[in-house]
Order: sequence, then structure tokens, then C-alpha cells
Amino acid sequence: AGAITMLSACASDVRPLADSSASGEASTSASPSASAGGSSEKSYLGPVKFDNYEKKGEYVPADETHKAQNVPKPLPPANMHENSIDGAYSAFSFWLASVNYLVLTGDDEPLKQADPSGRDVKSFHDYVTFYESNEGWFYGSEHALQAEMMTPQPEKVSGSDSLYYWRITLSKDSKAMMHVEGKGNRPMYQNTSMEPELSALKLSYQDGKWFTYPTKIRGQGTASPSTKASDDANSKTA
Repeated sequence: AGAITMLSACASDVRPLADSSASGEASTSASPSASAGGSSEKSYLGPVKFDNYEKKGEYVPADETHKAQNVPKPLPPANMHENSIDGAYSAFSFWLASVNYLVLTGDDEPLKQADPSGRDVKSFHDYVTFYESNEGWFYGSEHALQAEMMTPQPEKVSGSDSLYYWRITLSKDSKAMMHVEGKGNRPMYQNTSMEPELSALKLSYQDGKWFTYPTKIRGQGTASPSTKASDDANSKTA
């Protein structure tokens, strides 16, 4: 019962909370061999996309009677370690895909590759033990956590070649459900706002890898349509 309570609390806020002053955070200095020259000027505005999966067997989605089977496993994109905007986007999209895969499977192997700090692996460990102990599973959505880039490109921190902030929204899928053996089914997200949450994605490059830190913007908890329209207009005039 204690594990189920902990998991429900974790599910209510599936994204890990980052703190810019947290100890152990990655250094913002780039490795000597890194180069930012590989960045493209393409626009990443819109929902985060990821399409690099390993597929084995026929995928059978989970429902209220059984776990998902043969869930496609996200694989690291070839450019996710590049010190470029393209690399940063690939690293974050892989992180997001790894989180959603973990929710459906209890397998944190991809997240361990997407999270070089190990912080998020620890934050989501309750999902691993939930599946390992056969207490239940999640179903109803393949993307329990969703993200959207609110600007075409991130903003580089002045004086740094390896630190960026990217305005995003994080959203929870209301269709996501949780089955607990002996206790039935319930919404994955309970007692929490389902409004898209305006966040700042901190991207820090160190030792040839990207460290991603989605953080809530204080005082701007949700992204309304008017907010997004304003951001879109600003990005066109920037």
C-alpha cells in the first residue's frame, strides 16, 4: 500500500522538478573538443517529435486487463551528443520518449542513456519497482507526458557556448490510466491541474553530453492560448 501511495504521488506530477541551484548539477563548461558550429537554423516550434525506435514483435497496447507487450523502445539519436541546437533537441526528445516508455514498461534502460546525471532515473525509480513487483501497470496513453517547444530555437545564455534556455510547455494526458492489482483502475493523474504548464528547459552541455532540466516558471504555471500566440508573434519578429 505504501508503494502504491508513493507511485500515485509520483504519477500526479510525472515530470521531475529541477532546481537551478541543486547540488550535483552539470557544469556549464563545454568540453575542449566540442564545437557549436553544427547548429542548424531550422525551427523546432511545436510538439516535440521522436521517431527512433527499436521494434520487436507486434505491439499490443495495454488496457485495463493486461500490460503492454512489445512496446517500441526509444534508441539514442545519432546526433544527441553534438554540441548544437539539433543535438540539444534530439537529447530532449529522447529523454521525453524514454520517460513515456518507462511509464508503459517499467524499463529505465533508455532513461539511463538520456539522463547522464542519473537524477531522473532516481526520480522515476518507483515506476520500475511498481512493475517489478507486479503491482499493476499504466494504460490509456502512449504519451502520458507531452511537450511542446514554444519558440523555434532556444536562447543562449550570454557569455556561454554551452548553456541554453528553451521555453516549452509540459502537458499531462488525461486519458492515461493506472491499474493496481486488487484495487481496480484510476486516472494516472489525480488531484493535479491538467492545464499545460509553461516551463523553462535548461540545456547544459558537459563532457560531450547534454543535461536537460525542465523547470516550472514561477508565477506562470499554465500556458494559455493567448500566451502561446504572444510567444509565436515574438518569435517571428525576433
